[in-house]
Amino acid sequence: MPHKEIALNIEYFYNDEDLEFHISSKREMLSILQNLADMGTRVALYYGRGHNFVLTTLLGANEHGMWLDVGPFPPENKQLLLSDKITFVSSHQHVKIQFEALDIQNDLFENNEAFYLELPEFLLRLQRREFFRTSIPSSTPLKCLFPLQPANPDEPAIMKEMPIVDISGGGIGLLCEELESVFQPEKTFPGCQISIPDVGILKITIEVRNCINLDTRGKAVRQRIGCRFIGLDRQMDILLQRYIARLQSEQLARL
Repeated sequence: MPHKEIALNIEYFYNDEDLEFHISSKREMLSILQNLADMGTRVALYYGRGHNFVLTTLLGANEHGMWLDVGPFPPENKQLLLSDKITFVSSHQHVKIQFEALDIQNDLFENNEAFYLELPEFLLRLQRREFFRTSIPSSTPLKCLFPLQPANPDEPAIMKEMPIVDISGGGIGLLCEELESVFQPEKTFPGCQISIPDVGILKITIEVRNCINLDTRGKAVRQRIGCRFIGLDRQMDILLQRYIARLQSEQLARL
């Protein structure tokens, strides 16, 4: 049975939950990278906070760094070279490979123009993860409605709307524009709703797993709230998987 092609989108992790996927052995990293170069495997280099990318291939690697082919569009190459954070995404033996670099340079490889990245301290080999997060595109935002119970139990619940930044088969990441005391780890919210265009309405129970303050460079504090789904029934799971498959298909088509 042929393997399904892996979408080269960024996988997001919080609270060191990526530690189990770390490969820090220089020898093992180099073996993986050299194999990517030998196979001519596609590589996506994300920049601009992960909103843009250049699609390229790995040309070669040694114990110090690696060389990649330049992209076909000079303006995109220029923006990539000006970026202070690059996310490398590829696949090795049908498993996603990902790492971050803080610097990318122009260089030569066999007398041809190339990008150069230093060998990272570690890379992620994302083989054993049960659910992969898929980021929500800004062009088609998605929101979750939470029923919040007022202090007076006789009053009806208030529906609070929050934007979703990423989604998986197991949960969602929410973006909060201000500090929210109500969203505490292990607190559950039954009766949540996510309206997905052309798919339907997900009616789910959500449990808060973590709340992380985001670096906003001097602006108002924002939070990323990680949540998991509880007791997702078969019908809701089908709707969810249909939506995630569509997102991944659209991302793959872009690549």
